[in-house]
Amino acid sequence: MGYAISIPFVVLLAIFAYRAPSPSASGIIDPDYYWHLSYGDWIIQNGRLPTEDFWSWTFDGHAYRLTQWLGEVAMAFANQMGGTLGTSTLSALLLTLTLAASYKAARCFLDNRLAALAVSIGCNAILVSLACRPHQFTHLGLAILTWMVASFQTTGNHRPLYFVPVLMAIWVNLHGGYAVGLAYLWMMTGLVVVDAFVSKRPDEIRTVAIPLAIAAAIGTLSTLLNPYGWEAWVYAFEIASLKSSAAGIVDEWAATSIKTEVGLNFFLITSAMFVAMAAARQRPRIAQLLAAVALCAIGWSAVRISLMSTILIVPILASALRSTSFYDLAFNGDGRRYDRLIPLPVAVGVLAALATLTVWLGQIDQTAARHVTANMPEQEVRFMQAHHIEGRILNAPEAGGYLIRKLGQKVSLDTRLDLYGDRALFEYLFARRGEVGWREYIERMNPDVVLINNQAALRQLLSGDGKYRLVFEGAAYSILLKASMRLDIPTVFTDLHNNPFLSQLKS
Repeated sequence: MGYAISIPFVVLLAIFAYRAPSPSASGIIDPDYYWHLSYGDWIIQNGRLPTEDFWSWTFDGHAYRLTQWLGEVAMAFANQMGGTLGTSTLSALLLTLTLAASYKAARCFLDNRLAALAVSIGCNAILVSLACRPHQFTHLGLAILTWMVASFQTTGNHRPLYFVPVLMAIWVNLHGGYAVGLAYLWMMTGLVVVDAFVSKRPDEIRTVAIPLAIAAAIGTLSTLLNPYGWEAWVYAFEIASLKSSAAGIVDEWAATSIKTEVGLNFFLITSAMFVAMAAARQRPRIAQLLAAVALCAIGWSAVRISLMSTILIVPILASALRSTSFYDLAFNGDGRRYDRLIPLPVAVGVLAALATLTVWLGQIDQTAARHVTANMPEQEVRFMQAHHIEGRILNAPEAGGYLIRKLGQKVSLDTRLDLYGDRALFEYLFARRGEVGWREYIERMNPDVVLINNQAALRQLLSGDGKYRLVFEGAAYSILLKASMRLDIPTVFTDLHNNPFLSQLKS
């Protein structure tokens, strides 16, 4: 009999083969990607971590903690090995491993491999579209953590919990989302205690809650194994306390809305979870029910949190699904005949054909390139380089990372909000909208160059004020120089009265 492999293994490899050559997976469409990559390169070149900021003229020399340094080094190494193909391959690898760990967590409750695969992919479908960034390490960490906890709860074997401290010690250096993993561990410990008291099963405190608490405690202490020690905890609290995040100004920290793809996906997953729990022949435990409610509630608070919540929902959904009539109909009885092995030559042929197709599509796909042109200051950087324009740049924060990476000059803002804080961001946003005080803001900042969104009110105000003149208008941004600066570069004249943005506002 020839070699054969399971369908889930083939599907996971197919997802990797589909995503690895995709230019959008590389991260070039994400504003944060560029400074993450630059930090990784700097660490590799210098063999140490930076201790202060050196990429902005507004906060130059300020102390800065780079707690996700290892994730950025991994990105930089992948980029040095293969450019954008290297980072897209790293992104695809992290995605595939996340799905595999979620699959293993679901398998702790489901004996049908196709059912476990469906739960894993269904809960994590949005992750397939994410670009390469350190937060992908958090998604993998959460998936591994649910696998460890689910394995312990279903078998009673303490061995999976032994690896929790190792996971947390590595995770704390990869991304700040390790705090969510710790919160999950402590939440599960507390819910088991509540369940034991309500259900009058005091033995579960000794057999389940205490081992979980020990793992959580040692895991918490193991997060001190980072270059900053307990200051990594302080950093997590500082990020959580930013008003710019709570206000939803940053897209990924905006409240989850059912009108978006992410929100609709989260609604469908949480609905399926509660429907499965209601339809299950076996009543859900108090701990399961409370965990489901908690994950649903926090998932609606922010887009990024919803992606993490769906990973943590996997074992809850799998546990409820296994005792439903739907599971019996679709995955038991006659349904089991589909849970089979695939002959190795067939699997290899399918994967080879898919890989060939996706590599070809990745080479001709211009979607990511068009996105960069339309949303990043690509044309603007080329103009500034061609004309050797230098000086203090006042720029949009979403353009800062690209400018750091491609232009090599210091910026006024970028998306490192943990460095700049709320005040610097809100001052810029209010000025960009032309709010009262914009003139005082410009006088205080006194930039030589202004790179600003084409439709920003501040662009129109500066152009009409006479102290700055428009010298370039690209697809995404405009460049303005001080009126007395670089007179060899001609002024670009536009009819502000025919500006479509202003016309729209008037109407």
